[in-house]
Amino acid sequence: MYKKLLIFISTLLVANDTKEYGWDFYDGAVNIGGYLDMTYDEKREEKFLFNDIALLFSSSHKRFDILGEVELSHISLDGKSNNSSDVDLNLERLQLNYVLSDKQTLQVGRFKSDIGYWNQAPILILQNTTTKPHIVGNFFPEATTGLLYRYNLNDENSLSFTFQDNTDISHQESAINVSRHKGFAYYGTDDDLSWHFSVGEYREESSIEADYIGIGLKYDIDDFDIQAEYFVQDSEISEEKPFSAYVQPTWHFREKDDAVMRIESYRDSALGVKEEIYLFGYVHRPNRNMVLKGEYIYHTELPLNRFVYSFSVLF
Repeated sequence: MYKKLLIFISTLLVANDTKEYGWDFYDGAVNIGGYLDMTYDEKREEKFLFNDIALLFSSSHKRFDILGEVELSHISLDGKSNNSSDVDLNLERLQLNYVLSDKQTLQVGRFKSDIGYWNQAPILILQNTTTKPHIVGNFFPEATTGLLYRYNLNDENSLSFTFQDNTDISHQESAINVSRHKGFAYYGTDDDLSWHFSVGEYREESSIEADYIGIGLKYDIDDFDIQAEYFVQDSEISEEKPFSAYVQPTWHFREKDDAVMRIESYRDSALGVKEEIYLFGYVHRPNRNMVLKGEYIYHTELPLNRFVYSFSVLF
């Protein structure tokens, strides 16, 4: 029954390709919507998964706005989550924003860490590849439960301070789960070129502490964009992850079609691995709420060469 329900939901979403995102309630004061991500990975034990089935809700009133995201994760066709009959339900985001002034905002709750480029596109449908660079999830916490203060220097330059000194209100596998996080980020833009600088420290729930620092550049024009990031990390485990870097160009060769490539290099002292990763992918967006992706990933050391496909839709 559960399997049939999931297949019915995905079929319904594919058919509903002209709808605007979400549903408005109370004269537009509240919006409720969601998204669905399905992936096929040759190397995974369960090759086909509903990676995420998420509910998003938002509301705003004067200087306040709130955003919440709850998701079911890693659901196979037999209705299991991570090989368990218990459903993996995650609180991904629950954040309250308050506008202090024209240039200042304060954010409280659980939110995507304001670190690097990848976290600026927080869901899969907004990203150009199904898989993420090695940097993401290995060098800094993807999520923070705490405070974020942002100051806009002008329309093109901003800085932010992140602070957490408490237990994360959500726990996720294969992620850096922290009880403390302090971070600083600066983002700048000049015409088609943008850049960022990030630095911070965190303490994992296992009490391991680490510092990180990273830089990034992005160049974006009508039919082409390229972004690159470089991060280093110093931890108690003798330079566990000394560096990770990637370059990712994307060609927008048709209105609904992109070609993407990513070249990565990283070193992980704990695993004794130093390798490069090459990705070649294709992206098709039938409309604003839907995207299909296919990519081949080649590892120079680890036995993880594979094809990965995904389908994502907003509803």
